[in-house]
Amino acid sequence: MKRAIQEAVAAIRNCQRVALASHVNPDGDALGCILALMHALKYLGSEAVPLSHDGVPVIYSWMPGADLILNDTTRRDFDLAIVCDAGRLDRVGRVRPAVESAPIIIDIDHHVSEGPFGSIQVLNRKAAATAEIVHQLICALDIPISFPIAQCLLTGLITDTGSFRFMNVTPKTFMLSARLMRSGASPSLIADMVFEQRSVASLKLLGRALNSLQVSEDGLISWAHITACDFLELNADDAETEGIVNQVRAVRGALVGLLFREIPGRQVRVSLRSREGFDVNAVAAQFGGGGHQLAAGCSVDGPLNSAEQMVLAEVRRCMV
Repeated sequence: MKRAIQEAVAAIRNCQRVALASHVNPDGDALGCILALMHALKYLGSEAVPLSHDGVPVIYSWMPGADLILNDTTRRDFDLAIVCDAGRLDRVGRVRPAVESAPIIIDIDHHVSEGPFGSIQVLNRKAAATAEIVHQLICALDIPISFPIAQCLLTGLITDTGSFRFMNVTPKTFMLSARLMRSGASPSLIADMVFEQRSVASLKLLGRALNSLQVSEDGLISWAHITACDFLELNADDAETEGIVNQVRAVRGALVGLLFREIPGRQVRVSLRSREGFDVNAVAAQFGGGGHQLAAGCSVDGPLNSAEQMVLAEVRRCMV
């Protein structure tokens, strides 16, 4: 990866107009990375345009620079594009034409088994979050870790490690977190804004999901759903389902937890979570999705009942 970082540094220093893209339905790691890079590139005097197909979920709207993220652009004059945490290029959604218009694309990720892409691939499967890799790149650019950069990167670390609870955590993760805190990043603020402040609609969606909870006969799979009617009745959107799948997986003895969301007028989105020993990324990949071994997502054509049956069948097949 050292050589890849050197190539990325050279490319960034030779470019002035940079598109920064995250994956669809972005999480704290994806958003934290593109925002940290935005602040870093501005320090270098470059124009940086952060892009997210689904915009910014409310729970991340407080992040420094989040108000500058666009959900699309007609611009095609970028001389560099950097895609963070996407797994595959097709997971950037509608902003893909803007990304592909750039003559140089840098893929920065800790998902390395799906579909690496781009002219330069800065990949590390051992990183707990893509934020760890972005931190290395920013340091290689000799850019000081300002408070906005630190806060964005720590958000990526905290959210992608489940507040340091997941198996992807290493001593390096804690050492980097300490360094970011010395630059002013606040884990208590991040935890409060991401995990402890929910809208009324979000909490009601949690109730609807738990009311639909089902568990397989062997107790290894738990799943729940949120219907299009639930979204419409509660005047809620998909961003407000963040974290609900973790409650579904919390069933004692369950190896896999799934949350199906029937988005009004669109496909059924599926969040998958597992405990060590089952690769939900392999399941999501069968439906064009992706993610991590323990956390992944995909979209499936409806109706809801059919989507549930197809994904559950694939989970059971992978368990054999």
